[in-house]
Parts: sequence; structure tokens; C-alpha cells
Amino acid sequence: MNYKPFKFKLEKVLQMKIEEEEEQKKVYAKAQRKLIEEEQKLENLIKTLEFKKEEYKLKLTQVGQPDYFLNFNKYLEKLKKDIELQKIVVEQAKIQLEIEKQKLQEKMNERKSFEKLKEKEYQRYLEEQKMIENKFLDELASIRFSPNKKQQ
Repeated sequence: MNYKPFKFKLEKVLQMKIEEEEEQKKVYAKAQRKLIEEEQKLENLIKTLEFKKEEYKLKLTQVGQPDYFLNFNKYLEKLKKDIELQKIVVEQAKIQLEIEKQKLQEKMNERKSFEKLKEKEYQRYLEEQKMIENKFLDELASIRFSPNKKQQ
């Protein structure tokens, strides 16, 4: 019988798609880590602002130095501006994460389409091999039971 091993013609392309997907997973994970990091920075700034506001209220009752309160007010205003800027950074990180998520989804879809194509080709291969086997068995049967064969 003439059996040939299955070979997917686009195997290299499929492997390339798998590698691209893996690379995109890394980029996506990096974007996730960046978002978490930026959210933590924002949270820390907000906690610092709240802590400093409480500290400011305590100092108001204790210290009577106008320069100290002026500087402290400037510091609180800077913290508020830093928080607003950090909110923008967090939003940009969220947008970037969504972009990377969409890219990852595209890579996954590409890989899946090549895997489906490979599976269809494999099914055709199995059918072809079955036909070859059946043809071989038919030939064997026809030779074995041929009317030209002398009967004893």
C-alpha cells in the first residue's frame, strides 16, 4: 500500500501565527502590568493627599506660622495636580491595554483559522488514505476471487 505521512502545507505559517500570538500575549501582559502600576501610583497619591489633608488640619490647630500653611497649601495643590495627571496616565494605560487586547484577539483568530484549515486538510488526508486502503483491498479481493483463477 502507498501510505504517505500527513504534511500540512502551511505548517510554517501556522507556527509563525502561534509565535506572533505568544509575542502579543507578552505585550498584553506588559500592558496589564503597566495599568496596575499606574493605578497603584494613583491610589498612593490619593492616600498621600488624604493623609496630608488630615495632617494639615492638625497643624492648623497647633502651629501659628502663616509661611508654613502657605507652603503646605502649595504642596496640597501640587498633589491634586499630580493626581489629575496620574488619572490621565491611567486612562491612557487602559486605552493601550484595550488596543493590545484587540491585537491579541486578532492574533488568536488568525491562529485558529489556520488550525481549522489544518484540521480540514487532515480530514481530507484521512479520507484519501481510506480510499487508497479500500482500493487496495478491492484489488486484493478481485485478484483472490478472479474468475480466471483455476479452481481445483
